[in-house]
Amino acid sequence: MRLTIFKRLTFGYVAIILLIIFLGGYVTLKLNQLNHLTHIIASVDSTVIRLTEDLLDAIFSQVGFEKKYLISKDRDFYQKFWEIKKYFVKNMKRLGYFMDTPEKRKLFNDIMKLYNHYLSLFRKEVEFLERGHDYPQRRYREEKEKMIDEISQRLKEVIKIARADRDKKMQISSEISSHILKFTIITAGLAVIMGILISLFNTRSINRPIILLQKKTKEIAKGKFESVPNISSPPEIEELANDFNIMCERLKEIDQMKIDFISHVSHELRTPLTAIKEASSMLLEGVFVNAPQKEHELLIIIKEECERLINSVNKILDLSRMEAKMMDYRFKECNLTSVIQKSISKLAPIAQRKKINLELRPSPNLPLIKIDEERIGQVMENLLGNALKFTSEGGRIIVSTSLKDGFIEVSVSDTGCGIQKEDLERIFDKFERIDSGRETLKGTGLGLSIAKYIIAAHGGKIWVESKPGKGSTFSFILPVS
Repeated sequence: MRLTIFKRLTFGYVAIILLIIFLGGYVTLKLNQLNHLTHIIASVDSTVIRLTEDLLDAIFSQVGFEKKYLISKDRDFYQKFWEIKKYFVKNMKRLGYFMDTPEKRKLFNDIMKLYNHYLSLFRKEVEFLERGHDYPQRRYREEKEKMIDEISQRLKEVIKIARADRDKKMQISSEISSHILKFTIITAGLAVIMGILISLFNTRSINRPIILLQKKTKEIAKGKFESVPNISSPPEIEELANDFNIMCERLKEIDQMKIDFISHVSHELRTPLTAIKEASSMLLEGVFVNAPQKEHELLIIIKEECERLINSVNKILDLSRMEAKMMDYRFKECNLTSVIQKSISKLAPIAQRKKINLELRPSPNLPLIKIDEERIGQVMENLLGNALKFTSEGGRIIVSTSLKDGFIEVSVSDTGCGIQKEDLERIFDKFERIDSGRETLKGTGLGLSIAKYIIAAHGGKIWVESKPGKGSTFSFILPVS
């Protein structure tokens, strides 16, 4: 769909506005991401670091009260120890909410196991002291110190991971800020470039087709019927270019019809005219004046070649009218089987002479169909004539009809020599004659092309199926309604 000049300008400005809106949306999205990262840094990473540092202080304070109690047996130190334990467990639970990766959860679980083991060792020592039993103090002390060192180490690893996460988020925040700046600069630059390109495009799309039309008009005056190429332009200019191309195509068709006609006349009509000329010359010179039978044969040759010339000219005229869509058709409701039977009857003597079995297999109860009886008969005669031409003596030709999906299908199958695959695509082109080595070059090459135009004018379709050495089947369909 081509746009008017007004719409082109409108869409150009809308594109720039949409680009700016996209920029605003992108910047808003990135700023939200930046705000989210800042919130996580403040509410998660910093909290984890603070809690972990408090836990480190708490565990060292707890160890201090534990040692003081074991030395002094003062219950105040004992109470302080368990108060710190409650504080430690409480903060560990808070810390657990932020352990969102497998690595962090493993460290958290290790800390809790080590801490619980440390508490169990302290409880056993307290039991020994309260009962007045001796116990291996050095072993307990070393094991507790080992527990505390491992707890401290894991807490420090948590702090390290939290700081790394914080630093990573800060790096991402910095990158987002940089991206926002770069994207803003690029988008602004694109908006400027788009404005320039849109202006150039609109100006060029108007000037170029006008200049091209001027050039092509001069070429047509010189006999060069080349159409204007499909270029982008406003509808007003495009409509003018389309009308120009239609005119150019019509002039080209007329010129091509003239060329084809001259070519065909020189190729197709030369032979019969030569035969007529030679036969008439012999008659005028009295070559067979004493042989009346020979003179009669020459007159028959002249008559047959004249009929051949008339048929060729009629076919050329029919095809020209069909190509120009000037052919008149007389549609009326007919029995298609009767039309086919008439065509078979006309060509039956040829089939008998060649000892070819020509068989009609009509489908029963076919509905009446609206056709031009004469033209459909012409199609049948062309198809049957070709089948007889390409089928050897003793062969078979079967004409069948059937009703399929609102169409009547007619097929003409023969046991002839068949058609090469590469020839199937061009067999319906005008002046195309397939040389099978069976005197096929005697025809005009117009019969199938005319048949194709006639069937198309009836709203139908014609096609061929063939394999070399296995015969051919020409089929066409005609709509019932």
